[in-house]
Amino acid sequence: MYVDDNPAAVADAPITPAGLAASTLAERMVDVAALDASVKSGEVVLEPEAGERLLTTLRGQADAAAEWLNRLRGMSRPVPLGTNWVGEAMSGKFERRADGEDVSFVNVLYQYHQMLVQAHDAVAEAIARYQNTEQGSAQALNRVSSTF
Repeated sequence: MYVDDNPAAVADAPITPAGLAASTLAERMVDVAALDASVKSGEVVLEPEAGERLLTTLRGQADAAAEWLNRLRGMSRPVPLGTNWVGEAMSGKFERRADGEDVSFVNVLYQYHQMLVQAHDAVAEAIARYQNTEQGSAQALNRVSSTF
């Protein structure tokens, strides 16, 4: 077995569409995790009106992804390509691509759905934090104004 320590050789390796989708999704998942951390730390809050529009979009995408996932799970079964060894091998390959590999369609779509749900939850929390801050500020202002 030969191992090439040359990083240029790795960079020249062909990129598959599934691999690209998985790496792009992984990058977006990091972005959503950063958003979630920023919301939890109080760095990010969202005005309810704008946040509700974002929640609607995220909810719609998450619902669509869940529907696609259900359809795709129904499609991940052996494809009848014949009983010879080539047909059986190709049938298994198609089934694993749909559901069964790390970068299978089902796995990537599931991760995408989970990312949308996490983003939705982060946005909802950012809205709640905004409302709590506004309420706290209003109460403080009322206390100050009542002392005069």
